[in-house]
Amino acid sequence: MRTRWVLPLLLVAALLGGAAPALAQSAPPPVPPAGAGAFVPLQAARLFDSRVPAKVVDKGFTTAGPLGPGQTVSIPVAGRGGVPDTGAGTVVLNVTGTTLFGSTYMTLWPQDAPRPPTSTLSLAPDVPVTKTIVTKLGGGGAVSLFNVTGVSDATVDVVGWFPENSPLASGVPQRVLDTRAEGALQPGEQRRVQVDGRGFAPAPPGSAVLLSLTATDAAQPTTVSAWGTGGPKPFAPQLTLVPGDTLPNMTIVPVGDDGSITVANQAGTVDLLADLVAVVPAPVGRAVTPARLYDSRTPDPATAAVGTGPLTPGQIRTVPVLGRAGVPATGVSSVLLNVTGLGPSANGAIGVWGAGPPPTTSAVVVPAGAVRPGFAVVPVSPQGTIQVADAGSAMHVVLDVVGFLAGTPGAGPAAPTTVPGGPAPDGGKLLWQADFARGLANYRSTPWNTVSAAAPGVVASALGPALQVTMPGGGQRAELEPNFRSLRNGDDLFFGFSVTLAPGFPAGTDDWQVITQWKNDGTGSPPLSVKVGGGQFQLDGGFDRGAPFEIPMGPATPGRAQQVVVHVRFAEGGGSVDTWVDGRQTIRGFRPPAGTLYPGTTSYLKTGIYRSTAIGQPGTLFFDDWRIGTSYAAAYPR
Repeated sequence: MRTRWVLPLLLVAALLGGAAPALAQSAPPPVPPAGAGAFVPLQAARLFDSRVPAKVVDKGFTTAGPLGPGQTVSIPVAGRGGVPDTGAGTVVLNVTGTTLFGSTYMTLWPQDAPRPPTSTLSLAPDVPVTKTIVTKLGGGGAVSLFNVTGVSDATVDVVGWFPENSPLASGVPQRVLDTRAEGALQPGEQRRVQVDGRGFAPAPPGSAVLLSLTATDAAQPTTVSAWGTGGPKPFAPQLTLVPGDTLPNMTIVPVGDDGSITVANQAGTVDLLADLVAVVPAPVGRAVTPARLYDSRTPDPATAAVGTGPLTPGQIRTVPVLGRAGVPATGVSSVLLNVTGLGPSANGAIGVWGAGPPPTTSAVVVPAGAVRPGFAVVPVSPQGTIQVADAGSAMHVVLDVVGFLAGTPGAGPAAPTTVPGGPAPDGGKLLWQADFARGLANYRSTPWNTVSAAAPGVVASALGPALQVTMPGGGQRAELEPNFRSLRNGDDLFFGFSVTLAPGFPAGTDDWQVITQWKNDGTGSPPLSVKVGGGQFQLDGGFDRGAPFEIPMGPATPGRAQQVVVHVRFAEGGGSVDTWVDGRQTIRGFRPPAGTLYPGTTSYLKTGIYRSTAIGQPGTLFFDDWRIGTSYAAAYPR
């Protein structure tokens, strides 16, 4: 891998404005009421995943492995993830790419249009890059994704859409600046770039433009900024890079009185490419003078309750937005942010979102020791806040507001109800769900379920509040019992949970290690349990009734969230079991020889870790969702 420079701390502070810039307190501009063409934010929903197709929101798209050299895939968008079947003209997508070997670039554009000569993501080996894309939908409501060379993985998430009747104008990206042909930006140079009359729609003064910026071939560590010609240069840059980097980022910039914008380079020489992505008129949204919304390095009275100091992995902080840093107090559906991560000791990532669970895509991926900005379109919660979380490695985080979109805070469709795999939604009911935001309020107090280990507890994670279960080497039991009724003959129920085995979890053990069990009243081993061993989730039971079984359910992979659903028809000496792992059915209609209930007893549910004391390796897992319902769709963990 290419050697990466590490910015000196003083230069980092200088590049990002350090602690000096105070929060902008000028009166926020009024915003016109949003009409029928306003932006509709969504809870992030995965439309494409070359690594784990089961992670997509439905069965609308699958692919076999990474994209090869010159490969193009078409990704349907309309009718998926909260985007309507008809009526959506433009969508906002989060795209993440990782090349497995060799350098490459990816391009995303409306399906059926000619592939533009512009790149969306430039990728170096083993360095993931995330970018927010605003694109018009093509024929059939789809987009195309192209990989130029090498072999690359990609994910695509949708975070919102604009109706066809929106005043927003978008199209195939139009290149408005390429300094490789015009001459590199010199140290301290400011260069005017005409945007009105250059693209697919007029960009008159008073409007704003969404730009895709890519900087490359920096002679020394530097920053690149863009703003409306005639206005003040922002203190927060859009790009921060060192020699060897090729970095993309999106931004929104007001159009100057002469129909142009200005770009500037801080130090050394650097090449800059700028592509016009969309024109944003005032009724849709506005660019604002970039202002610091949050800085984890610097105490600020306006964000004192949020907390300072580096974000640690899994930590979530809530930041007030409305009425601050140039954002109006009302009439705002989403904010446009520059999200910057600074100098983690190991590779890390930052997620930013509004209400509900965290998104599946990070706003910015930050290599060890680097400074990385990313652009994010973030829905504002009904409380007027956003949330930020860290994953991978502790780091400082800076949030700068660069614009906003009109609408109502907290508006937009509910999270998608479709789930991968399984039967179609059938009106099933959710009977019980863990509410980790309230701690363990909906669990029973059963201290006897903790033996030679710490009791399970709720912690913050990148996926939201989660139940952490940790077992030391030689430990035996740390389990909880949901506050749910006994399981009886004739019950037909679905049990779903999202579990992350922490790195280092002994998933390959040959000894027994139960994470969920449907325990019969009285003594003895349960009729049914889910355990982890041999690198698999396994269904087992019946061991003390002379009818043991052990059936692989699917790979158990430490380091990523996995969704497990178990359907049990409870019957004394009979019944059956179906299982799904990550949306794929792995066991169908299995009939345990001793039944799913032992005759004359009922069962109850226990979750956590219960294992042989011969396992000397410690292990930690996290449950971030647990559900019981009357259908697959009702119980599928979100």
